[in-house]
Amino acid sequence: MLSEASPSPRQSLVARLRFICKPRIVWQAFLAAGLVGTVLVALNQGDVWWSGHVTRRVLVKSLLTPIIPFCVTLLGAFLNSGPTVRAEDLRPGWAVVRRSVLIALCVGSAIILLNHGDVLLARAITPRVMVKMLVTLCVPFCVSFYGAYAAYRQALAEQRHTAGMA
Repeated sequence: MLSEASPSPRQSLVARLRFICKPRIVWQAFLAAGLVGTVLVALNQGDVWWSGHVTRRVLVKSLLTPIIPFCVTLLGAFLNSGPTVRAEDLRPGWAVVRRSVLIALCVGSAIILLNHGDVLLARAITPRVMVKMLVTLCVPFCVSFYGAYAAYRQALAEQRHTAGMA
């Protein structure tokens, strides 16, 4: 008699990766990259762009910045997916909030160091830079939570589609 064995860690990882690579989730990650990436560029490099003193460094940072919300959205979706049978089990809750806070602290700190590391080392923090840093911390939290919500919506759509076919 065959028993239902739980999937191996490798099978679970592959299933989660397939889940987040669905067109709907990838599209939502691209949407977050475009919108949130633009906000981050405007927030952190906007004054340089506006003044016209764009250097190669600023250009590279501006071009690479949208990759961060794209990856964080997919990370949020990945961490909220799992070998669950019901979409309701993926509904964002306190666990998602905790994960999003951890992601915000890690990714937000990296973004702050990337964009404001020179100001931090010079200890020349102004209120304007402080606001930029606080907003920068909020961005990965929101994008990660959005990714978790996108995973929930994808699972819900798949569950409805499967129920409609049965």
